[in-house]
Amino acid sequence: MENKTGKYLKYAFGEITLVVVGILIALGINNWNENRKNIQAEKVILNNIYENLISDSIQFDYYKSQYKQIERLHVELYEIGFKDEIIDSISEPILIRRTLHFKQLIDSDFKENSKEINNFKVREAIILYTKSITSMEHIYLIGVERLIEQRLKPYLAEQKLYNPQNWFELKNKTFSGFEFKETKGKNIIDEHGLIASAKTQKFQQILLTLNIKWNEFNSRLLTVIEENNKLRELIKSELKNY
Repeated sequence: MENKTGKYLKYAFGEITLVVVGILIALGINNWNENRKNIQAEKVILNNIYENLISDSIQFDYYKSQYKQIERLHVELYEIGFKDEIIDSISEPILIRRTLHFKQLIDSDFKENSKEINNFKVREAIILYTKSITSMEHIYLIGVERLIEQRLKPYLAEQKLYNPQNWFELKNKTFSGFEFKETKGKNIIDEHGLIASAKTQKFQQILLTLNIKWNEFNSRLLTVIEENNKLRELIKSELKNY
């Protein structure tokens, strides 16, 4: 009986061991599958963010080119007003009231998917990037845009510097991409009137404040562009490990 009992216990122990090992193997395979799914899901998210960063960079390049044109116009109007330079023609007058259209993609995607990004370096870089975008937008909205809407545009209307006829004769009054198609050969702003206004102290004060705000925005923009480039390089490098 003792021999039979001993054999039975050994058999039972062996069976239990096999069951436990089977369970552990199953759990291991399940965990491996889950980890693999998470890694693949994170890879998809990072690829999407990378594509959105490219879209953002295209828009940032447009902002940069617009800033350069606006800065050039500001300098021309400054030289007319303070240096009394005689200029028959200036850059596109409509640029004096130019505003930008913001449509960053990265921010919304990050808020939706940030919890699924386990890569610490990438997650920290995205947090820094989105903070820089928020800072840039804040400077633009409360600085540049508010000044244009509350001071510059009322001044232009007051001084009768708009050309209503040119506006109503425009064939295309819609946005295309990020640019408003209204300036090709049709100046909505009276160019000669703007040149005359540039010689007044009131306009020069508005111009000074506006130029300061545009330069603050441009400083933030350059930071965002740099971080966008770095983040793309980081994601591209890290994706090789997935």
